[in-house]
Amino acid sequence: MDSSTILVRYAEIALKGRNRPDFINRLVRNIREALGLRDDQVDRQSSQLLIEVERDLLQSSLDRLAGVFGIAWCAEVCSCESTLEAIEETVLAIVEDREGGMASFAIDSSRGEKSLPFTSSDINNRIGAVVRERTGARVDLDHPEVTVHISARKRESLIWLDRVEGPGGLPVGTNGRVLSLLSGGFDSIASSWYMARRGAEVDFLHFHALSRSEAVHASKMPALWSRLSVFTRSTRIYLADYAPFEVALLGSDSGLQRYELVAFRRLMVRVGEQLAERFGYDGLVLGDSLGQVASQTMPNIVVVDRAVSIPVFRPLIGMDKTELVDLVRRIGMWDDATGAYKDCCSLISRNPSTQATIAKVVALEESMAIEALVGQIAEETEIVSIGTDGVEAKEA
Repeated sequence: MDSSTILVRYAEIALKGRNRPDFINRLVRNIREALGLRDDQVDRQSSQLLIEVERDLLQSSLDRLAGVFGIAWCAEVCSCESTLEAIEETVLAIVEDREGGMASFAIDSSRGEKSLPFTSSDINNRIGAVVRERTGARVDLDHPEVTVHISARKRESLIWLDRVEGPGGLPVGTNGRVLSLLSGGFDSIASSWYMARRGAEVDFLHFHALSRSEAVHASKMPALWSRLSVFTRSTRIYLADYAPFEVALLGSDSGLQRYELVAFRRLMVRVGEQLAERFGYDGLVLGDSLGQVASQTMPNIVVVDRAVSIPVFRPLIGMDKTELVDLVRRIGMWDDATGAYKDCCSLISRNPSTQATIAKVVALEESMAIEALVGQIAEETEIVSIGTDGVEAKEA
């Protein structure tokens, strides 16, 4: 087949010690799944991978690799023998084939094999002079329009121009399994993304306020969780019904209504804990940022956490809203986050307490028969599989 070669450089995997092979194996697996590759299309080399893809799939492959955690950057490369003559010929072919030419350039070379009969300075001087003479472009070491990268190694030399930045982090699947509460807004998208970036397998738990789960499938949510799963490599979302909580509130102590929001958040993590125990998750993920809204004050966070014994991770706790919005925009999910959708928390008391106490919240919960309520919602939660071709509902 007419193929192209992509060079992939690791992010912090390179800093790992004896367990580095485990991280590399997982990265290779994730890349193969993301691109639909055979094992023989991935060449594992020291500190890097070389991937063979069909020529007409080059750009889409680079775009997908930009979302695979564990990758520092990737680039289309050309290879040649590790001789100055072969390097010169290959570089000239690449720069002369570049659309639009170039006004300035720089040569950035490295010599990974010290037994080669030339140095990186030899490469820079010879190739720089030839490129300047052939193209008429000037050398600019500070702000070049194009940088020609040359990696000279014993087996072959690799040459590339432009590179695509990866998301960094660790490969998904190297750091446990978590269940992330996904509301459909900026915060839960960002918190799920950040946990996956640290290597956690992330699945989703969504509480909906719609009359039927079919209405969820007709909303913006399937597109949202499918697009987010491109990064998180999620395989499941659990759909929990908010309605039983709303019904239970009707018979609760009206004098405690200011604590409804905290009680609801405690219910969410309790349902999450039951699902985690049933399906093997190590912790829950919330999109809280300290002090951002009433439910995320320190007293309210403390009261929520006292509802469960499972770890509750909050990767956004020290971030502000602008940072979260910028991330969601950068990963291409702005429209998903801002699309119209009725979030459960928007239906709770408009004047929630920012200083909830455990005694007040427990009193409200007791008037709602909270334990039976949690069990009912967890038992009736619908499980939906997330696949490459959309979603497919499964029985809980």
